[in-house]
Amino acid sequence: MTAPAFRSIIFGLLLLLLATPTRVRANCPDVHVVFARGSTEMPGLGMCGGPLVRSITANLAGLSVSSYAVNYFADATQLSAGPGATDMTRHVVAVAQQCPITVFVLG
Repeated sequence: MTAPAFRSIIFGLLLLLLATPTRVRANCPDVHVVFARGSTEMPGLGMCGGPLVRSITANLAGLSVSSYAVNYFADATQLSAGPGATDMTRHVVAVAQQCPITVFVLG
């Protein structure tokens, strides 16, 4: 084998190793639903988020589906999405770092 061919093979293998996704944790879901309930609803996924998660789970048989209820004060007088948007962003970033191939559904 010539030196240029050998270098090409090594270079190709290095590229392949660098392109390989980071190791995925065993407890990572296939799909993760992150949902912000409506104003004045009690903490949790709310009247729309719960049915959405159940429907996604039913339609994606064989895939793992998890959910997260955005933590914010869902009061009718809240004038800004700031606290909820911040919580959602932090949660999605944290999960994405641990589970890079998880698909997110945001609502």
